[in-house]
Amino acid sequence: MIRRLALLGWLVLSLVTAPLAFAQGTDIPTDVLSRPVSPEDVLGPSGLSRSPEDPLLRNPSPPMAGPVDPQIYRVGPGDLIQIQVSGRTSRNWLLQVGPEGYLLIPGVGSTKVSGKTLAEARADIIKVMQTHFRGVETEVRLGRPRTFQIYLTGQVKTPGPAQAIGSSRIADVLAEGTMLDNASRRRIEVNHTDGTREIADLVLFSRTGDQSANPWLRDGDVINVPVAVEWIWAQGAVGRASQFELGPHDSLLTLFRLAGDPIPAAEVDKALLVRWKDPFTPDSLWLRLDDVYSRRVNPELRDGDRLYVYYLPQYHVQHEVFLFGEVHRPGVYPIAEGRQRLTDLLRAGGGFLPTADLTAIRVHRLNPNAPTEGEKDPEFDRLLHMPREQLTSSEYARLTTGLASLREDYRVDWTRLNSAPQNLDLLLRNGDVVRVDRLVSSVRVDGAVRRPGILSFKPGLRIRDYLDQAGGMTEKAWASQIRVTRAVTGQTLPANNVPSLDPGDFVWVPERPDKTAWDHIGAILTALAQLATVVIAVRSIR
Repeated sequence: MIRRLALLGWLVLSLVTAPLAFAQGTDIPTDVLSRPVSPEDVLGPSGLSRSPEDPLLRNPSPPMAGPVDPQIYRVGPGDLIQIQVSGRTSRNWLLQVGPEGYLLIPGVGSTKVSGKTLAEARADIIKVMQTHFRGVETEVRLGRPRTFQIYLTGQVKTPGPAQAIGSSRIADVLAEGTMLDNASRRRIEVNHTDGTREIADLVLFSRTGDQSANPWLRDGDVINVPVAVEWIWAQGAVGRASQFELGPHDSLLTLFRLAGDPIPAAEVDKALLVRWKDPFTPDSLWLRLDDVYSRRVNPELRDGDRLYVYYLPQYHVQHEVFLFGEVHRPGVYPIAEGRQRLTDLLRAGGGFLPTADLTAIRVHRLNPNAPTEGEKDPEFDRLLHMPREQLTSSEYARLTTGLASLREDYRVDWTRLNSAPQNLDLLLRNGDVVRVDRLVSSVRVDGAVRRPGILSFKPGLRIRDYLDQAGGMTEKAWASQIRVTRAVTGQTLPANNVPSLDPGDFVWVPERPDKTAWDHIGAILTALAQLATVVIAVRSIR
């Protein structure tokens, strides 16, 4: 009997102390608020604590883009709401919004929170708590955003359901790789379950950071990605000249911002907007950039509109030339085209080193008349591949003139330049490369000589003297065709036209071509034919 009374007393004591223990609140592990949960993982009305092995403490947390804004975030089924009561009594709940959108608070009741902003739900919960507790402070926070389902349709690679969390925006579920090439990025339809619709503009969001173009997602949203069919263009002095899809409310200022705005080199007084009166008739509108940015001139854009922003001529253009070789200060030098000359550059370079060859200052200048790839002159190309004996006099003249016009390297004799009028002092151009060669006190002899090689230069020696130093000509040497390539000019001349050699000159002795038996027979027949012609002419005279 005593044992039965003791057991009954213990049961009564347990029933009395359990609510008191709950009234003191339960400890919620800190990890709980950083992990996703399912309905069965949430603390129920009994307020019992969870063990460390509970799935609530083991699941990873969903990624978030940043803190939730209570004025924007909308509460829905599955959200975890944390309620903390402090003061005369202390309580701590982590509760999940039910499937019907209600939050059930143990010992207090339920309140509808689904569809309300977090700030509105917080105010309602605090109001309900104040009717049940006196002299306490109540804090309401979002413990963890819910995970819900949305649907992707249209021009996406994988149509169908997709997962989102309560803090997701359109850009979180529609990355670039999820859409097809012809998908619209600027007219994405977000259809809510309450019948309302929003338009997402991911291009405007990514280019300008405008969050209004990247709306929040809600439970059950249907996202439809249509085909892009309307286009606008921005060309010229803008940050990102390109083609853009036309957005639903684009103005000229919107196009400027999509294109990265005008760069500093843009001409602010003149820009051109070309639009279409009808499908075949363009119309032009000249405008100032400051009028657009002040919105004095900011027309709404239409399909096919093109914006042209022009560059300021010579904006921050610095012309430069390059000086290398046997000078004291080689390097890159700024110039003003039309004012600086070759002598100015050489003085700026500190003058010549003792090893400089003053007769061989080389100037390399790009030829603006040189044809680029795909722009070759077919007639010139034909002459270039023909043997010399097959060219007529006019064709050969055209070929040599064309080759000379393509020349990009020149040589200057410093001594002659200083003694000549200023018009021989070259005006420098942007990109010119000037190189002062090292003095080469030698003459090269090659070809049909017995000991070809490089010989020491000695003033006053003739070509015949250098040929003798090279061992003389061989039996096959073609003495009448000896050529000399001048070091200063780069020209190749017959030896008879060169009175004296200069350092660096090149003497070439060609071999006499071999004559075959047919060549001799041909010469004999030609002579006989000429003789027969003379005989016939004499007889005719008689």
